[in-house]
Amino acid sequence: MMARPKKAVEENAEIAVVEEKSVPTIHDIEWTDHVLSFLTEDEKIMGNPTTDGLRRVFERVMNCEILESDSKVVQTPSRENEMRATVEFTLTFKPGYVSSAFTDTRSVTGCADVYWGNCDKVFRNHPVAVAETRAEGRALRRALRLRKVVAAEEVAGEIEDLIDGNTIDKITNNQINFIDVMSKRLDVNVKKMLEQEFHFADDNVYNLGYDDAVKVASKLAEYQQRDVVPDELLGYDSNWK
Repeated sequence: MMARPKKAVEENAEIAVVEEKSVPTIHDIEWTDHVLSFLTEDEKIMGNPTTDGLRRVFERVMNCEILESDSKVVQTPSRENEMRATVEFTLTFKPGYVSSAFTDTRSVTGCADVYWGNCDKVFRNHPVAVAETRAEGRALRRALRLRKVVAAEEVAGEIEDLIDGNTIDKITNNQINFIDVMSKRLDVNVKKMLEQEFHFADDNVYNLGYDDAVKVASKLAEYQQRDVVPDELLGYDSNWK
């Protein structure tokens, strides 16, 4: 058997070294870019990774198995705390290099608090859900050891201006738009509906509670499904808002 030329052996060795170095480790400065490269475009918002995206790639890039993910509500929303929610999220995983015969595991925890002042106004009525997602994103970022990266859900766009404790749990603009579209389609007079069905006679619809607005939308959906609207509620009027 002929020996391989020394030059070819050296070239192959150099290629092997380059390939070995092409995959950064968690301690390398290139690690963050390496992790983010596994995300698809719909798993990023304005360049920030979504929590769903980080969750999907976590086991792959960390060569591990997620054993448990648990969230705990530390603070529930109330008028006294400005409807603030605080959630703690713990992620427990087993590194892939650990034999199944051992129980060596790792755990990381992330916390987040959400209220009207740091949350997009479209989500302001769901502070616990938003806080849970943010807390999970922080736990994943900590476990992945990402540098200078913020999960997309942690970035607030449109924050409510000049909101106070009396408006936090009131009807939202999205609900108003939905009710307006539905009532116009069904030829429903919203003011009459609010007075007769929900005993709401206030001229300012923004004083209608969020939960009541949900019921109004549900009632309109019921009218649409049954294709029947009470005669006394007919007559759409765009001035109901």
